[in-house]
Amino acid sequence: MKQSPSEMARRFLVFSLCLVFMGFGVACMIKSALGVSPISSLPYTFSLLFTGITVGGWTALLNLFMIILQPVLKPGIPKKLLFLQAGMTVVFGYFIDLSLEFLAPLVLTAYIGQVAMLFAGCTIMAFGIYLGIIARITLLPMDALLQVVSERLRKPYTSVKVVSDLGMTITSAVLCLVFIGELATVREGTLIAAFFCGSEIKFFSTYFKGLTYLLLPENLIQKEREKQELPQVSEQHFVLTVSHEYGSGGRTIARRIAHELGLPYYDTEIIKMAAERSDFAEEYLKEHEEKITSTALYRLFDWYTGALPGNQRPVQEQIFQLEAKVIQEIAAKDSCVIVGRLANYILQKHRNSLHIFITADEKERVQRVMRKENISAEEALDRIQDFASDRKNHCQEFSDMEWGNGMNYDITIKSNRYGVDRTAAILIQLIKEFRMMQF
Repeated sequence: MKQSPSEMARRFLVFSLCLVFMGFGVACMIKSALGVSPISSLPYTFSLLFTGITVGGWTALLNLFMIILQPVLKPGIPKKLLFLQAGMTVVFGYFIDLSLEFLAPLVLTAYIGQVAMLFAGCTIMAFGIYLGIIARITLLPMDALLQVVSERLRKPYTSVKVVSDLGMTITSAVLCLVFIGELATVREGTLIAAFFCGSEIKFFSTYFKGLTYLLLPENLIQKEREKQELPQVSEQHFVLTVSHEYGSGGRTIARRIAHELGLPYYDTEIIKMAAERSDFAEEYLKEHEEKITSTALYRLFDWYTGALPGNQRPVQEQIFQLEAKVIQEIAAKDSCVIVGRLANYILQKHRNSLHIFITADEKERVQRVMRKENISAEEALDRIQDFASDRKNHCQEFSDMEWGNGMNYDITIKSNRYGVDRTAAILIQLIKEFRMMQF
């Protein structure tokens, strides 16, 4: 989208502030003496081994090297973009050194003071990255290079990034142990920075939207345009969303409700529709949907991918966004029953919708899974717990709701108290009454 000179000026101003905050954040982490973030570990290590060049100087040199590599691996990258990255990395290095000079008189001897400085550095760094994300000017040279590498290797950007950061962290640790005799640049603060900053970036992105639109009103205009492109769900369409615990009989109940009310039923059909609208294979979507194997690791991805295009974001996020759009398309087309996939969150603002959560006592769920899948009680319990963990993590990462919390549903019911048939009958009656009240 073409940008006006005033918009570009605002974006560059915000991006300049990003470099200031990031530089000061790195300096605070260095001052804490508890280790720095993985991306800063190598420049900091070189500055200790080769004292003739400052941390900011090594940061600029290493980033310039990464800029040189980009057109080698991917010919045709616009020179303007490379020059922009070069100017940015020199300014970034300068602000790191300037911040270190400013903090030079500060001496931290108590561990609690070092920890406080580390967390302050993480927060300042996270705020700087948040500003860089909303500015939408360019990636840091390291991230831009790894994006090129991920394209060449046909590997997810996040996987390449994790390997890169591990490589830099291990290299820094080895160099420190061999030539300095201690872990001077890689310590507990390195892990804290990696995980804590990701969470804070997500916090700023979620709760500082007012500041985002104040600094860059064009971002709000773009967001509104994107909303208008989404399918609009008519209030005439009744949508029932059914969330359920594994082993509660939720799917069976949802099918019976759909059959009795003459409504289209969508469950695994959503996977097929999502596969048709993407490059993902249907089997791949089945395997990876609603799964976040580590919420901490996903927060780490937030640190890396906030400014990346959609197809470079973590697979789980791409799948969620894809299925969310399919759910909106389904609801826009007709009245229906939709099972799982955070449909209650996606359609929470649709007034003519009813959100149900079906649960059951653990003993009953174990028995049901044992009968259905012909497995032992221990295996059934493990499977139930795995599904619950996956769904809880998935809900935590992609919504502001708590999975299974009755406050997030219109009706919560225990299927084992009434049995599957009676539970379905009770819900059908409640749904009919709801629809009569709506119209």
